[in-house]
Amino acid sequence: MKQWIKAAGLSLVIISSSMYAHAAEAAQKVGYVATGQAMAQLAKRYNVPQKLRSEFKDRIDELRGIESRMKGKVDKLKRDGELMSAADRTKLQREMAALESDYKLKAKALAEDQRRRGAEEEQKLVQKIRKAIQDVAKREGYDLVLDANAVLHASPKDDLSSKVIAAVK
Repeated sequence: MKQWIKAAGLSLVIISSSMYAHAAEAAQKVGYVATGQAMAQLAKRYNVPQKLRSEFKDRIDELRGIESRMKGKVDKLKRDGELMSAADRTKLQREMAALESDYKLKAKALAEDQRRRGAEEEQKLVQKIRKAIQDVAKREGYDLVLDANAVLHASPKDDLSSKVIAAVK
């Protein structure tokens, strides 16, 4: 009886190890994509920074105008401050404070809007890259595609970055 149990246990070990061997033979095809590099190249291709600059050009110009008015008032105060009456100096200082307050408020709003729009454009690119990765993986027969940052070592033949960048429409 003991020999029969030993034989059954040994056969179970052999069968299970052969199943793992077959699973290892049927390994998945794995590729990787340098998504950071793809994002940078596609941002250049689509002129995202230039697009955002032109979108916010008027507001940036307005801030520059406020800066120049503030600089003019500071120069006037330095140049003529000693000769001005106290009422004129106070009036000029209040105008400078109002300009500074206006500048800070508009600069903060502009920075928030630029950040929001930049994130929206980045999200659009991420969606395009994700779709391109899926298309390339299906076309090339890859079962799994990883980000290059998560890969410690891989064959250059499994790098799908250039194919993904080319596939983005």
